[in-house]
Amino acid sequence: MLNKIRDHPTHTALAIGMIAIGLYLIINDHYFIWPPHYSDWLNDDIVGFLFVIDGLGMGGWVLWETQSAKKNQVLLSVTSFLMAFLTVLQFLTWVATGIYTSWISNLIITSIVLIVARRSDTRDD
Repeated sequence: MLNKIRDHPTHTALAIGMIAIGLYLIINDHYFIWPPHYSDWLNDDIVGFLFVIDGLGMGGWVLWETQSAKKNQVLLSVTSFLMAFLTVLQFLTWVATGIYTSWISNLIITSIVLIVARRSDTRDD
């Protein structure tokens, strides 16, 4: 198991990060304040649950017996979408309200996901 984690340390870190972000969103029921018409929907636990499921999938991919390139592509695509969505929403919240949210750090994480996706092998053996 440790060898698989050593072989894919970035995927492992992303998996742990996505699970942590998801749990934080599930616990914090008033995280999203903008746009006001959608804040109830965005603060629903299902949004955080999507992050947790993605993180568990990424972690499962690392630990599976064989790492499928197609599954890796899907997981990294979902991860990049979720992180980009969170980043854009936080940036727009900052622009609209002046309340800083962690959009800069999430932009960095989104960039890392895109770099990992670009460098990942896309061939199934």
